[in-house]
Amino acid sequence: MSSSKISKIKNFHPHPVTGKADDSFVGLRIKGNDIHFFYPESYRFDEESLEVRTDIIDLLRTIGIAKTSSIEPSKANNTTRVQGEFALMSYIWVIRDFLANGFYINREKTYKVNESGRVDWKRTMETQPIVSNGNIIYPNIIVSVKNEVDNLIVDIHKYCVKKSIDFIGWLFNLSSSFIETKPFNAGVKKLYIATIKKELDRTFEDDKRIRLKHLLNVVVGLDANENNDEFVYGVDSYYYIFERMIDSIFGNVKNMSDFNPKASWQLVRNDYREKNSRDLRPDTIIVKEDGTVFILDSKFYRFGFTGDESDLPETTSIQKQITYGEYISKYVTKVDVKEVYNAFLLPYDKQRDMFRSEENLQYIGFAKSKWKDNKLGYELVHTFLIDLHHVVKTWSRLNHSEDVERLVSEILEHNEEAKGILGV
Repeated sequence: MSSSKISKIKNFHPHPVTGKADDSFVGLRIKGNDIHFFYPESYRFDEESLEVRTDIIDLLRTIGIAKTSSIEPSKANNTTRVQGEFALMSYIWVIRDFLANGFYINREKTYKVNESGRVDWKRTMETQPIVSNGNIIYPNIIVSVKNEVDNLIVDIHKYCVKKSIDFIGWLFNLSSSFIETKPFNAGVKKLYIATIKKELDRTFEDDKRIRLKHLLNVVVGLDANENNDEFVYGVDSYYYIFERMIDSIFGNVKNMSDFNPKASWQLVRNDYREKNSRDLRPDTIIVKEDGTVFILDSKFYRFGFTGDESDLPETTSIQKQITYGEYISKYVTKVDVKEVYNAFLLPYDKQRDMFRSEENLQYIGFAKSKWKDNKLGYELVHTFLIDLHHVVKTWSRLNHSEDVERLVSEILEHNEEAKGILGV
């Protein structure tokens, strides 16, 4: 798309978010004609950029992480905020599908006997004729008619395209003024939902099922009275999403139950019967072929933005990493553990002056305890800044080997350097 075709988003209000208790919502809030976009302060964002719409969509896509199932669903579900059933990803899918393929067209025909419609002579002549006085008569005339359900799907698709553009057409520089649709009310909404569900039950074509599911999401979220002028799509805290993205990029252990330090209670009231306490759970683990284990803790802290050392992980976080390392090195038998190392990952914007860099990953130092001799690899917690824009853009890719190898090699390199500094 050329720059001459890109227009500024009207009534658009971007808000960088600090992540503090009263300033942590990340996402989209639309009220009337005003569009408010709340993004993490470490996320590189410029509303004058040619990529502004893509940058908005990419960040909003990450909100969906908090709505999917996880090992600890309460972390996600308790922070997700969606008002007006704002089916963002379905709106985006419907618009992109419309731009690529246009409006849905009813190409599906059904065939009936001796009814009004276009005669299908080929099918008619395949039926059993009657010969009378030397004349061949076909008593059963086959006609083709459009599928009535499919005709309704055409109307549903057009309405969903229009409403999707009404909600987020500004992300694609689109207006829905050219689309004419039939009236919508509570009765029509029920009909649309029933029609889509019925079609889903009888359709096995993957592409069609995907389209129908997105249309259903749009219709379910529509206000039957069409008077809802406020929509909210976002999360009250972005830390869980950052954690999941980091795990998607770096982690190669999906079932980490064997790596979780465990404890139990034995209470007098229960006759000292043992009852398991809730496990500690590392954020992300990398296990290399040679048995080297790297434990990563994602910290959505402000240090990468402020440079203020009070915004670094606290002692409790350092202690937790050391506990993970000690447990894995001594008690994990699922893998033949060779060495164990620890690291924190914090977000930053590599183009800001505070930590300006050409690299997506920047090493800032290590944390150590004052109750260990710090001779073992896991007793030091190496700390990196990672460009949040890079994380948002790449977390859903299938291959992250370059990022993984870069992090692993830097941890090993800086661990040797730290041993020299500490004289251990």
